[in-house]
Amino acid sequence: MGLWSQDTSELFFNKCRIPKNNRIGVKGSGFIMLMEKLQQERLVCAVMGIVAAEKILELTVEFCMNAEEAGKPITKSQAIQFAIVEMEAEVRIGRTFLDKVIADHMGKKQVIIETSMAKYWATDLARKTAERCLDLYDQFGTLEQCPVVKGFRDVRVMSIFAGTNEIMKGIIAKFLGL
Repeated sequence: MGLWSQDTSELFFNKCRIPKNNRIGVKGSGFIMLMEKLQQERLVCAVMGIVAAEKILELTVEFCMNAEEAGKPITKSQAIQFAIVEMEAEVRIGRTFLDKVIADHMGKKQVIIETSMAKYWATDLARKTAERCLDLYDQFGTLEQCPVVKGFRDVRVMSIFAGTNEIMKGIIAKFLGL
């Protein structure tokens, strides 16, 4: 659907020999090394979600400022104003939380719960923001020329990779002792 530049595929390395001097880490420790980097991967996904929501919202606000109905910008409509304000608040709150999680991670704090929360919440926010923004584009939001259409397709997969959002919620529940 989206992220067409991604070369996501399944790779198999059957009967593949790697010279010792080309190995990263100890033989057989690849899965453990991967697991140790999951927090960073999930943080990257959260960053992608927040940045996508910010950009989609920015494009939409610009469109709404220039789109007119009855000779006035549609941003004079209270419904449009409230929709933009609500999305802006959520995006800013998400950015603030994400910045704190990143700082805590860089400070070597234990952030498994927060990283999982950031990943699922930010990627859900990106999808929700894209959907709501498309509504503000009216009929233009159904055309390929609308920049948010591509954004809508691109954000859809974010809730799946690096562990689905349902897996994130399961991790959080486990760490909360539920």
